[in-house]
Amino acid sequence: MRYIITSLFILAFTLSFAQTSKTRSLLRSIEGEWKTDDKGNVVYVQIVEAAELSKEEIYTRALDYFTYNYNNGKSVKQTKDPEKGRILAKGIYQKVHSAYEVFLVTRVSSHHIVQVDIKEGRARIIITLNQMDHVSTDSEGESIYHAYAMSECYPVNPRGRSKTVGGKAFYKSHFQVLNTFDKLEKAIKEGNTDQTIAGDDW
Repeated sequence: MRYIITSLFILAFTLSFAQTSKTRSLLRSIEGEWKTDDKGNVVYVQIVEAAELSKEEIYTRALDYFTYNYNNGKSVKQTKDPEKGRILAKGIYQKVHSAYEVFLVTRVSSHHIVQVDIKEGRARIIITLNQMDHVSTDSEGESIYHAYAMSECYPVNPRGRSKTVGGKAFYKSHFQVLNTFDKLEKAIKEGNTDQTIAGDDW
């Protein structure tokens, strides 16, 4: 019996070490692609050049993007200032990572803020990751919720809890941010709907 327990412990330790090593490898592949602000939030910046578009056109297309993509109760437009040329919205990347253990499932979602600053012919997009939500559910359906500021999370905080789960959630959130950049840039440059459908000729 003692042999079985010891073997299971060694197996669990080995698997945990392998997972943590894999997570570190994933995080090394995106080193230098993100930075933190003075509050420990993770910040990304991208400039979109659209020289043929006016400030008003870019503003309208960016606002339309949020209308199409941020339309649930947890995604709320915070600021709309057409004169200043700024749109500020918050949202959640839902269930970016799920971790399965014997009697527990942990799902992680990441909160983000998108700021778009607009001038004639260009826009600056700033995306900030500011919180991670961990929801752990046991085999009986009971759930425990924890919200962590990004400054508490691994790898922003090298001593952050749940290095494997948190690290993988961070890695996947990183690519969610890149996907948001791509979609928002496309919306600004090409509009949000097929112009053969939504054009002026109707």
